[in-house]
Amino acid sequence: MTEQRLRELFDDLAETLPEGQPRARELWRQGARSRTHRRRTAAAAVATAAVLVVVGIAVSPEPAERDVTIYPSVYPTAAHTSAIPPVPVMDTAPPPDGEAGLPRLATALPERWGDLPVATSVPGAVLALAEFGDGRIYLVKSGGRVPLDVKLDPVGDVGTRVRPNSLAPDGTMAAFPQKDEVVVVDLVIGRARRYPVPGPNEVVLWRGEQLLVEQKKANYLLDLATGKARRQPYQGFTGVAGYRDLRIVPPGEGGRTVIREGGSEAELDVRDLTGDGGLPVGAPGEHGWQRDGLVARSAPAHDDRAESAAVVVVADAATGRLVRTLLLPRGDSPGRRCGQGGCPVRGWIGHGTVIIESGDRLLAWNVATGALSRVADLPEEVTAFSLRTG
Repeated sequence: MTEQRLRELFDDLAETLPEGQPRARELWRQGARSRTHRRRTAAAAVATAAVLVVVGIAVSPEPAERDVTIYPSVYPTAAHTSAIPPVPVMDTAPPPDGEAGLPRLATALPERWGDLPVATSVPGAVLALAEFGDGRIYLVKSGGRVPLDVKLDPVGDVGTRVRPNSLAPDGTMAAFPQKDEVVVVDLVIGRARRYPVPGPNEVVLWRGEQLLVEQKKANYLLDLATGKARRQPYQGFTGVAGYRDLRIVPPGEGGRTVIREGGSEAELDVRDLTGDGGLPVGAPGEHGWQRDGLVARSAPAHDDRAESAAVVVVADAATGRLVRTLLLPRGDSPGRRCGQGGCPVRGWIGHGTVIIESGDRLLAWNVATGALSRVADLPEEVTAFSLRTG
């Protein structure tokens, strides 16, 4: 292959790299300085810091699986927002007993997690983390699930160890909040590190090579290269998953819900949609998700529908303008979907599709067309999970 052809391939790659990744020209200049080399160099530097304690875990090194793109967008993505409706559109999901009739969206995720065999080693990239009823955490791959052998304690009222944003967007790292520390696992080289972060940590949100660690009364930004945790000027569970440091702040005395980034904020007007006219802070981990300038978040539906429906809203992060909303009727017991806090958003597929947890099923909602699809069925023994969304 000629040098000119290689340059053309890297230029093509620049158009498809996920948000937050270096550009193709930078990759060309770095040449042999692979991402694996950089991580191992950083790991060696961190190992010298007195604040870190190294612990071993049973994970087979799989260096070839870094930077694998798992969820290619299956919908038009030119400019990623060109097909977004100019005015908010309300879509309505079928009742829970009608979900089985939805078309299935083909993704790398296995369709039925309960059928996955347990093995000590399975080839392929990590697509999800799942905590099962046997008390173990598994690396979910297309051909099976592999136990993750690392010592962790349940945290918070939920009593699980996996949080919705525990798995890094590229599927190569995992982070777990613990009391007075955060455990970060490199799933490729098979190594875990414990970073001191004071307090009852409950939520982790990936910020590239940093982690936002949330508690009820304090938030910290943890730098994985230096091991330093800096306390932030805000607290509580308002963070949004994604590379940008966005927060959705619930109504205060002024009665407004706002999307806040640094010193700027934009009003998010959901007064006619959600149960209390705002987006309240939900249970730890039921946060918003950002992708390509859009933010998705769920909540109970408005007033007389609050007991019978949930709503998912997608808004422009910069302006707060609502782009599209999805109403999900809860249905009747015992087949009801969602909980009192709504049907939580669990990430994005590609650039235009939101993943929603609906009871024991994952649904995909296309923000451009409003189409709803099935992604995967979750067995009852899955008590917590985190998806790879990069």
